[in-house]
Amino acid sequence: MTSHDLAIATILVLTTCFTALSACTTSAQPPEAYLRLHGTTPISTQHFTVCSLFDCEETTIVKLQIDNIFSPRAHDSTEERRRIARAIAQSEKTVADIAGTGDDQARQQGMYRGTRQLDCIAETINTTSYLILLQERGLMQWHTPRYPTHRGLMRGQFPHNTAVIEDLKTGARYAVDGYFHANGIAPEILPISEWVTGFTPEVLRNSP
Repeated sequence: MTSHDLAIATILVLTTCFTALSACTTSAQPPEAYLRLHGTTPISTQHFTVCSLFDCEETTIVKLQIDNIFSPRAHDSTEERRRIARAIAQSEKTVADIAGTGDDQARQQGMYRGTRQLDCIAETINTTSYLILLQERGLMQWHTPRYPTHRGLMRGQFPHNTAVIEDLKTGARYAVDGYFHANGIAPEILPISEWVTGFTPEVLRNSP
């Protein structure tokens, strides 16, 4: 085989691998399947496991109460997405006292502060856990959590992951991405079609 043939074969193999990876993240698997990959499936509607370090190298079992945010019920899906963002922010604040993630900064900008930071994998796992708990408690009526998705390799972008919800009425899917902001700050919720193009908020919000 010539060097030219070898190069072509390599490109074909890589293309196949990237295509398979993309297919995996957009499959019809339940979101719990993503959590099982990392050993963080919720224990119950009260107790669950969160990532407390980069790449989910460490986990912490916590208990959470966020029902008050959804009373009274949201009148439409737009309002419910705002409440979902608030619930996730509140969850992060509550969990931080136990998991030690209170100084987690936007995009891991606190790496050199010697504190616990979460990358997009850990953020996606935690956010997906929060969404599943919201669903299991019957707090979401307009949305349901879906298997997380990614962007990057196939579009020439830096690899990135996000949790996902689906509007039960329209079928539209939305990224729920908390990686861009510090712990306890509401995540960005936007259409997946916009997120996959490389969306980054104009302002990355950090804590003091």
